[in-house]
Amino acid sequence: MGWRGLLFASLALPGTAMAGPQASETGPSYFEGRWTFLDENCKAPTNWTMMSGGNFVSEDLIGNWTWEEGELVLRLDDLAIDEDTGEAGGRFRMDGPVTIVDQDRFVFTIAPDVYQLQRCP
Repeated sequence: MGWRGLLFASLALPGTAMAGPQASETGPSYFEGRWTFLDENCKAPTNWTMMSGGNFVSEDLIGNWTWEEGELVLRLDDLAIDEDTGEAGGRFRMDGPVTIVDQDRFVFTIAPDVYQLQRCP
């Protein structure tokens, strides 16, 4: 495989940020709106809605979000009831670095998990 084949292969890798704004250049307004996981569609109730001012809403989650020095920080309350124990969910925090793929897609890493999200229209 020549250099052209290698270049094409590297561009085809999912989640590879090749040409988009760098996370350090991104402001909080980038995240405002509805997002869905890459393997889901925008009609799924698990969409993340991040509103201007920092409110966060999803199917069973509410809370707030902030953009802090290249990291997305979610402080959430889990509203779901555990089917096995009957216990209510609790409060938790998710934070980690973000890789901006393009204007409509980013990768959120909360080690060891990696979440790929895409903007809903």
